Amino acid sequence: MRPWLKLLLLVLVTLVLPWDGVRYARQMEAALRQSERQDLQSLARTLAASLQGRMRLIYRYPAQGTQPGPYDLTPVVLPAPLYVDGYADGWPAESRLWRRYGRGAHHFDILTGVNGRMLYVLLQVTDPHLVFDAPSANPLRRRSTGDRIWIGFAGPRGEDHAEFLALTGTGPVVAHRIVRGEYGRRRALADPRIVGALQPHPGGYDVEMSIPLSMLGGPFGVLIDDRSGRGGPPIRYGMLHRRTLRPRGGLILASAALADYLGRLLRPGLRLSVTTPAGALLAQADRPTVPGIPAPQPGLLARLFRRLVGPDGDRRIAAAAPIHGLRRRGVIARLEITQTSNRWAQLRDRTLERMLNLTLATSALAFIVAVILAAQMATRAWRRRGARHATQPGADEKRP
Repeated sequence: MRPWLKLLLLVLVTLVLPWDGVRYARQMEAALRQSERQDLQSLARTLAASLQGRMRLIYRYPAQGTQPGPYDLTPVVLPAPLYVDGYADGWPAESRLWRRYGRGAHHFDILTGVNGRMLYVLLQVTDPHLVFDAPSANPLRRRSTGDRIWIGFAGPRGEDHAEFLALTGTGPVVAHRIVRGEYGRRRALADPRIVGALQPHPGGYDVEMSIPLSMLGGPFGVLIDDRSGRGGPPIRYGMLHRRTLRPRGGLILASAALADYLGRLLRPGLRLSVTTPAGALLAQADRPTVPGIPAPQPGLLARLFRRLVGPDGDRRIAAAAPIHGLRRRGVIARLEITQTSNRWAQLRDRTLERMLNLTLATSALAFIVAVILAAQMATRAWRRRGARHATQPGADEKRP
C-alpha cells in the first residue's frame, strides 16, 4: 500500500474520535446529574429543617391553618401587578385554582392573586338577568337597588368589616361601606382603597377588584345579592354568613418576609419554592444565572454537537422536602429546589465544543498533509514516467 494512502486511512480513523467523545460526554453528564440530584436532596432537607415550626415566617395569617377548608382561598402569586379593568387578561389559566360557590343557575367562580401589597380578586358570576342600580340614586334606597357584591373581611386587629360594590353599569364600580351618623341614620361612604371594574357578557358578568393587604387580617369572603328586579328580594349565596356578613373562610398566603428569606438562601443556578401541603405556591425565589458561564448563544458547530449528543428537552433536576411543624408534628409546607436545565447543558456544550474542535482541526490538518503528499508523489511519478519515455527509442526509427 502506498504511503499517502496509508496516511489518508489514518485521517479517516481520526474521525471516529468525535463519536467516542460524544459517548464520553453523555456518561460524564449522567454521572454529574446523579451527583447533583443527591446534593439537591440533601440541601432541600437542610433548608426545610431551617423553616421547621416557623409558621409566622411562612404564612401571613398563621391562624388560618395550612389545610384549606371549603371557604378558604389560596391566592396565586402573580408575576406583575394587574390593571383592574374587568377582564381576565394577566390571570393564570389553571382551572384547579378556581373555586365555585352557589348552585344551579345561581353561582360564581372566584380566583384570587397577590402581588406586592395588593390582593386581586376575579369573579365570574353566572346571572342571565343583570340588574343595575338606578342612575344617580342613593345606594341604600331599597327601591333603586340592583344586584350587589358584598365583601366581608376582618381587619388587622380582628374587627369585622363589610363593604359592597354597587353595580351601576359597565366599567369602574365603587366600593361603599355603611356607617351610622347622627340619630342612627345610615350612610354609604365610598371607599377609594378598593378598586373594581365590571364587564358584562352573555349569561353573566365578570368583576375584577384590587384590595390592599394592609386592610385584611385573614378572614375574607364574597357574597352575591342576586335580584330579579330593582328593589326585589335578593337571593344570597357565597362565602359569607347571610345575616351577619361575616366570612366563613380566609386567605392562605405567604408572609412578606418569606421571599426575602428564600433569596438569602439561594445560590446561582437554583430556584427555591415553598408550597402549601396541597401544592399551591406560596413564594418563589429564582437566580438562574451561573457566573463564569457565557451567555447561551451557541454557534453553528455547537448546535451540531448538541444534535449529536441529543436534544436537551426538559431535563431539570428537582428535589423536595417537607417542612414540619414544631416537634415535627405534621407538615405545614413543602420546599422544592429546581436546578436550571441550562447549567449542565452549557458546561457540556462547552466541553464538547473544545474537544471536537480540536479533533476536527487535527483531522483537517492530517487530511491536508495527506493531500499534499499525494500530490507530490503523483508529480514525481509523472516526471519519472516522462523521463523513461524520453530515453526509450521511437518505434518508427530505422535500424542501420
